[in-house]
Amino acid sequence: MAINAETKLIGRRNFLKAAAVLPAVGAVAYKAQGIGPVKTGIVGTGLEGRILITACDPSYLYLSASCDIRPDNRALGHELMKNPKLGHHPAPKVYDNYEDLLNDREIEAVIVAVPLHLHAPFAIQALKAGKHVFVEKAMAYSLEECSEMTRLARQKGLTLQVGHQRFYNPLYWETYKMLKEGLLGDVYHIRALWHRNTDWNYWTYVWDQAKPEMQKALLAMDPQKYGYPDLQRLVNWRWYDKTSHGLWTELCSHQIAVTNWFFNSSPTAVYATGGRWKNGQNQDDLYRKFKDEFDVRKQYNDPNAKTFADYCRLKKHYEQDDRSISDHIYAIYEYPNGRTVTYSCIQSSSVDNYYEEIMGTRGTVLLSNENESYLFWEPGWDETKAKKVADDEKEAREAKTTQIEVVKEDAAESAFSAHVSPSATVSGGASGMSPTEPYRYELRGFAHTIRSNAANLCDGERASKALMACLYGKKSLEAKQRLEIPANIVARA
Repeated sequence: MAINAETKLIGRRNFLKAAAVLPAVGAVAYKAQGIGPVKTGIVGTGLEGRILITACDPSYLYLSASCDIRPDNRALGHELMKNPKLGHHPAPKVYDNYEDLLNDREIEAVIVAVPLHLHAPFAIQALKAGKHVFVEKAMAYSLEECSEMTRLARQKGLTLQVGHQRFYNPLYWETYKMLKEGLLGDVYHIRALWHRNTDWNYWTYVWDQAKPEMQKALLAMDPQKYGYPDLQRLVNWRWYDKTSHGLWTELCSHQIAVTNWFFNSSPTAVYATGGRWKNGQNQDDLYRKFKDEFDVRKQYNDPNAKTFADYCRLKKHYEQDDRSISDHIYAIYEYPNGRTVTYSCIQSSSVDNYYEEIMGTRGTVLLSNENESYLFWEPGWDETKAKKVADDEKEAREAKTTQIEVVKEDAAESAFSAHVSPSATVSGGASGMSPTEPYRYELRGFAHTIRSNAANLCDGERASKALMACLYGKKSLEAKQRLEIPANIVARA
């Protein structure tokens, strides 16, 4: 089906009308201002860390300290936290030593946004120091690390939340309710994808966002002091097996976490393929862009114009391409009861952008860009007929195991509603949310869990199951064969 302006309008209206016939999400009384925000520090103020800084609502999480080993990220993060519009501590502490941040007695919680291979070591350190932990996805580099993180959080009585923000996105919750109530019928197939046309080279952001003095400080630092052979492996840590699992953990983990949620189960097998795509054309295009920018800044005597020597050094780093991970992956995941998820993640074409398509016997929901939702009915169906049939089937469905079972989400619905804006939940379609607004919701949820003992919508067990599916996808690609995924996951809550 071609998704154009007309079909989008129809899909948005369908989604809103279908959501309206479902039971409303309950509400609870929770006001962050009345309880007091959680005093929080963040370690890792790179691109993702700065998104999280911007998303932190100071009524819930009050940022007072940051830490990063990279001088450019450290400076950029500190500048952002001081922005009075964000409402955090006007003079936040800034560290280059993580232990100094953990020794700050005022800090109750830590946001961990460091490279993947450091997720577990940093989270475990924080938990041992008595801090609640929000750790970015994927949860950890290995399943064994997930087990230790989960065990330690339980032992200490601390909150451990993982940054799969779709669990706090109102459009995904509306879709979950449609599934649970039987409005979409039986769902046997979910199609998920994330398509981009980029070489995923993070030197571009050093050029675009760091001031000249920050760039010089980065180029002068000794990465070996922190366990990185050179600056390339520090800046582009996502490119290498020792520090990342590539697209599997950086992108796929988000969407597999959702399919696990919607199917209320984990995949039983996977077959994957993929590889690397040489991206020389994009490098040439970007070189010209940088050169043009340099010339323009020089012409207008821009004080931020890079010196030619700095420019050449950055370009030299940018042109290095020795990645060891795949930059396009394709997978077929088998789920119980004959259900299937197909997944593709590529760096060579932006067609379709990214979405999850939940295909039911009565209707299909398409969730795109994290802020758009569309519902397309099968011929002969609409929200009224689907609701009537679903209600007639409800007694029979409750008497046997259903595809979408009532699990901890029911207990969590009221918790979820406490930190979701009404405008986001009622508008549907092009919801008015920015794609990054669910970050704000998940961070409010983190504070809510700490202060009110509310349900944690993305805990260690849920996140580790998503990681397990992704790791087996990577193994399947490397082995070039279908692999069974064990049922007894290592990290059990």
